[in-house]
Amino acid sequence: MRIALLTHRHSRKGAVVASALAARGIRPGLIVCEQPQIAPATARLRALILERGARALTDKLLSRLGASSRAEPPQSSASGLMLDAAGWAEQHAIALLDLPDLISAASLDRLRSEAIDLMIHAGAGILRAPLLGIPRLGVLNAHMGVLPRYRGMNVAEWAAWEKGPLGATLHWIDPGIDTGRIIRIVPVARQGISNIAALRKAVDEAQTAALADLVAQMVASDQAPSAEPQRREDGRQYFTMHPQIARLLEQRLAQSA
Repeated sequence: MRIALLTHRHSRKGAVVASALAARGIRPGLIVCEQPQIAPATARLRALILERGARALTDKLLSRLGASSRAEPPQSSASGLMLDAAGWAEQHAIALLDLPDLISAASLDRLRSEAIDLMIHAGAGILRAPLLGIPRLGVLNAHMGVLPRYRGMNVAEWAAWEKGPLGATLHWIDPGIDTGRIIRIVPVARQGISNIAALRKAVDEAQTAALADLVAQMVASDQAPSAEPQRREDGRQYFTMHPQIARLLEQRLAQSA
């Protein structure tokens, strides 16, 4: 089975997914790196202020300072897990395909020429319908929330905030946002989760392991797994959690751990 990861060059997620597959004896045939579309800094700042108000810039600076104080040590290239997608591909001699986008006719034609059986979303952007029809089996995704209830952004945090079910979902990508057919729900226990970083780590580790296990089963059978459609009206679309709510969630998690 020819497998392609959809990511970008500096995505750590791409390397983590590739490493999880390798641990199960699966070697991706191709790592596809989309060129990220980055808006000018002024446009990003304006959008942030419109979304979150005048305090958005202060909140962002404080958040960055806090992240810097909690930064992990430099990533090691020896383990593979600490590399970005491009570094992992180079270390493991995996073909890497750089594309300016995943929507243009030229990019789609290039992908069709690769005869890909299965694509895995591993850090790329939003995928459009023409791309989804290229792989023989489809495009897999691991989502950090229980679908269909939690769609969109920061869903692990929103589930914890609402005291809803924590977990991840393996699903096929369709043209909607987190609306594709559900393959498997992966529950995550709340015990021992004392902050947002631990929450995200627990969900991410669970979804990555489950995704790699699923792909291993697909490689062994050369078949797509059964999947259940979800109704759009059964879920909600969540957006980026405001820093003030995130701070309250941090306090709540610390108190309940």
